[in-house]
Amino acid sequence: MIMKICRIELGNEFEADVFTTMLEEENIPYTVIKHYSTAYGSIFQMTKGWGHIEVPEEYQEKAEELFQNYKKSLTE
Repeated sequence: MIMKICRIELGNEFEADVFTTMLEEENIPYTVIKHYSTAYGSIFQMTKGWGHIEVPEEYQEKAEELFQNYKKSLTE
């Protein structure tokens, strides 16, 4: 059985740290994917962005809501 996942794009490591803490508090499983390569340095980050978080599809709605709340809190 293949697990469907959703991706949430991240802008930097700080954003990843804050958001993963929020996911952990809600017991939402996740994987952080950094677009950095030891061999190629930050070339992939320049084209793909810093990285993203993957969560199982059944947690997508809650994870996206948490991320939107986080982003909104930055502008308040």
